[in-house]
Amino acid sequence: MSRGAAPGDRPDDLVAALEADLAALAAAESDLERDAEVAERTRIERTAISLADRLRGAAGRVELSTVGGGRTAGSVTDVGDGWVLVAPVPDLRRTGVAEHLVVLDRVLAVRGLGRAVTAAGPRVARSMPSLLRAWCRDRSEVSVRLVDGAVVRGLASAAYADHLELVAADGTIAVPLSALAVVSR
Repeated sequence: MSRGAAPGDRPDDLVAALEADLAALAAAESDLERDAEVAERTRIERTAISLADRLRGAAGRVELSTVGGGRTAGSVTDVGDGWVLVAPVPDLRRTGVAEHLVVLDRVLAVRGLGRAVTAAGPRVARSMPSLLRAWCRDRSEVSVRLVDGAVVRGLASAAYADHLELVAADGTIAVPLSALAVVSR
């Protein structure tokens, strides 16, 4: 009998047990390598997902914090090229606001996003000036939060290539699109 062997162990049984242990170790190592590869692919795929894609997949209430100290909450109704449209979730405090156009470049943080992602797909995303032109056609009363936190109110009268024109009680106001954080109507 060899040292370390239990009474009754045969050399063939020991070899078979060692081979089984080696096979189990090889399988475990293969599983770990596969899991690591899947995790790495997931990390790589996430780098291609934009905030707009995450907002398209949002279900329920989200809250967006924007430059200038603003917070906008509601459900996402549309996402376009550089903007998201948020409709207030009905509550007891009736705000009188139908929807908020939030400029994505002005968003500092978003609360309430789930894991769902919806890619833009083949459709052509509507531009922000296009949406603003529709609001101007409707002669919508708007409240504009600027990037510095100031608020300008008036009647949306025209959307130009790089600015929005409002008619306020004290005259016409031209607001550069680069100064917009949120436009509410």
